[in-house]
This record gives sequence, C-alpha cells and structure tokens, in this order.
Amino acid sequence: MGEKKPFKILLVDDDLDILELLKYNLGKEGYKVKTLHDSNHAVDLAKDFSPDLIILDIMMPHPNGIEICKELRSLKRFEETYIFFLTAKSESYYQQAALDTGGDDYIEKVVGLRALTYKISTVLKRKFIIRKSILELQVGNILLNRKANSVKIAHHEIKLSKPEFELLFFFAQNPKKIITHENLLCNIWGSEIYMFDTSIDGYIHNLKMKLGADIIETFGGHRYMLSV
Repeated sequence: MGEKKPFKILLVDDDLDILELLKYNLGKEGYKVKTLHDSNHAVDLAKDFSPDLIILDIMMPHPNGIEICKELRSLKRFEETYIFFLTAKSESYYQQAALDTGGDDYIEKVVGLRALTYKISTVLKRKFIIRKSILELQVGNILLNRKANSVKIAHHEIKLSKPEFELLFFFAQNPKKIITHENLLCNIWGSEIYMFDTSIDGYIHNLKMKLGADIIETFGGHRYMLSV
C-alpha cells in the first residue's frame, strides 16, 4: 500500500503574519498548506491546488472572502469542499453572510488558532460533519431549520435555546456517531475556556426533557450519541 497523501488546505488572508502562523502550525499537524495574500488569485489557485479545505478571511480588498466563497460554490468541483471563514469581525451580519454564501463554519480570530485547528481535524481526520450552511436538516422525525432556529418533531414545534439548538444540529449532522464532550465543546463553542464543562451536560439534559429521554444516549467518559 502506498503512503497516504496529506490533506490539502488553502489559506487566503491579506494578513501575512496570520498566514505565516497558520501555515507553520497546520504544517506541524501534517497538512499540505498553500497560502495566498492576494485574493484576486484565490479561485485560480484553488483550481490548481484542489484543496480539501479552504480558509478565507472575510475583510479583504476586492474580492473579499464572501465573494470568493460565492464564486467557488458556483463551480461544481467545489460544491462539497469545506470552506471555513476566519475573521476579526464578530457581528452577526458577517456571520450570516458567510453562511448564506456557502461557508461551512465561521471562526473568530479572537477565539484563536486552537479552535480552528481542532475543527479542521474534526472534519478532515475524524470525518465528522460541520456544515452550518445547510438551512434545513431532517433526521428521523426531527426537522431542524437553521434559518428560523426552530425544531419540529412530527410537526410539533419545540422551543430550544441557542446552545441547545447548536448541540442538536451538530448531533443531527453526525447521527449514530459517538461524540465526546471535548468534541462538542471545541466544535460548537471553540474552546473550553468560554464555558463550564458542566454546561454541556445541562444542555443535553434539557434536550432529553424536551425531545424525549431516549433521543441522546449517554455513555461513560462524557460520550454521547444521537440515537434517532
């Protein structure tokens, strides 16, 4: 058997320091990385490099990251390629615009490198799914609408808090998979420093109360699985 080829990542950002830092750290993780600070050539480089995952900064000179994402998603070969946005902008407008144009996730630079590298490993190495651009998702008799932030079971709407919805959405994209406490924490909130560890257990307890006790199985060692 031949040696497994490394996953390829394309980084596009007009901040050279960010590019250098990300290239170094992702290279240490075994990824093949190409960087680009001139956004005008992003689509052409993506075509030549055929990356498994693309990371775009939002606020770049024309074309900006959202415009690049929109153009990439219009090409059949990039319909399923993971596209993450990395940006200093925290306003909800930018986050929604990024997802509306086909971005799979949105990571604020203030959260840091660790959150980004963890999410990259989650989708490329661990084969979990993070696609927040999907507006509607059905698993079993549960229907989730990301745009309306609503959940229906057999046409009955269930009220969930934002953290509860985000947890359920991640579970619904990865049904029948064992998901660890760390995986939930780092992929949904970015880092364990932003909330207490016991919060996830509380949210999962709430989901069971609202959706049914058997909806999420709990295993030893803070591991969970959507059982639908």
